[in-house]
Amino acid sequence: MASMTSSLVGQRLVVKANKAVRARNVQVKAMASKPKVITKAADLRLIGKAVTAAEELGLLGIADGISLASIEKAGLLSTAEKVIYDRGSPGTISTLGFLLAVAGAGAVYAIPDETTTEVVLQAVLASACAVGFGVSLTASSLLRKLQN
Repeated sequence: MASMTSSLVGQRLVVKANKAVRARNVQVKAMASKPKVITKAADLRLIGKAVTAAEELGLLGIADGISLASIEKAGLLSTAEKVIYDRGSPGTISTLGFLLAVAGAGAVYAIPDETTTEVVLQAVLASACAVGFGVSLTASSLLRKLQN
């Protein structure tokens, strides 16, 4: 089995010769390569925008106390890598968003609105689910664009 990279298609190609047939009959299969997510994010200047937004929100001060070793120990880097490079992740994330929307509507329907506490609980749950819905759809769309 020979492996090569084609500059014309930008994909890694695997060439297999069928043993039953002579070397004239060669199968070529294009293997799906990992999407160039970081390169596309840099091209769209998303990394700089994210750092600027985090700085404006004061998140960098919070992140100052977190070390890379603790992030790695928690397994967040490997999980993030799996999510970024998995082609099914955008669909999973958008499905989660729709489930959150249904959960928010279900909370408003299921929780009676007889007392002030129950109405506040409805509002808090519905708001949290609506924010989660918006974030998940935005993240799904962004990840899909970065993977293409």
